[in-house]
Amino acid sequence: MAAAIAERFDRVPTLDLRAFGRTVSLEGPRAALIAARHRLPAEYREAPGPAERSWSVRKDSRTEWAAVVQGDRLSLWPDVVAATEAVLSDLELWIAERARDRVFVHAGCVTVDGGAIVIPGRSMSGKSSLTAALVRAGAAYFSDEYAVLDRHGLVRPYPRPLSLRPADGIPARPVTAEEMGGKPGRGSARIRLVAFLRYDVAAGWRPESLTRAQTVLRLLDNTVAARTRPRTALAALERATEDTQALAGTRGDADVSAALLLSRLSS
Repeated sequence: MAAAIAERFDRVPTLDLRAFGRTVSLEGPRAALIAARHRLPAEYREAPGPAERSWSVRKDSRTEWAAVVQGDRLSLWPDVVAATEAVLSDLELWIAERARDRVFVHAGCVTVDGGAIVIPGRSMSGKSSLTAALVRAGAAYFSDEYAVLDRHGLVRPYPRPLSLRPADGIPARPVTAEEMGGKPGRGSARIRLVAFLRYDVAAGWRPESLTRAQTVLRLLDNTVAARTRPRTALAALERATEDTQALAGTRGDADVSAALLLSRLSS
């Protein structure tokens, strides 16, 4: 009995999750698991069972924490918060590439009057700050990381907290739509506007319109499963852009650009 009690207390806490048709597990300190539940969207539901892939957050030394996947060290971090974020980012990317009946595009996404504005871009491209500006301007928040397309080409919410960087050199912090005075989006929406905008304070607002073919190719370049499921990804993007306007270029201030996008959508 003593051995059983010792084993129970020595066991590392584990969180088993199922999302988008995939099952994963996360091990680590309870603080890391609690942070994961707050950070991941509601589609990640607890579901005991054999995991297809496992991640963990471990103390690697007196001063460093390791992000680990399938037993292999992914990276080292100075604190458990940063290590947890690294693990979750890798976990979400794995799910995004292998999701069943969904296609994930790296993009911010909001909705206005039932129509979606999608802002494709990788990390550090400025999509989160523009997404936040749109939410402050009254748009409903869908995501700042992935625009999730269903088989009909409709975009669905992926409402994890926005990841905003207050200033250069300061780590990003999670912020909910409600904390910004906004609201989360519900249901699904048809994409009405796609904006490939790169932040350039010197150039300012200088976008040009895109053809549908250009829009699909640019979206494909930001689609997680473009290489592993190209036919599925292309079919979803073609359906998603049936009635969509798109533009590409540079932008300046996020709030000013958000107002211009909303004006473009209404016109």
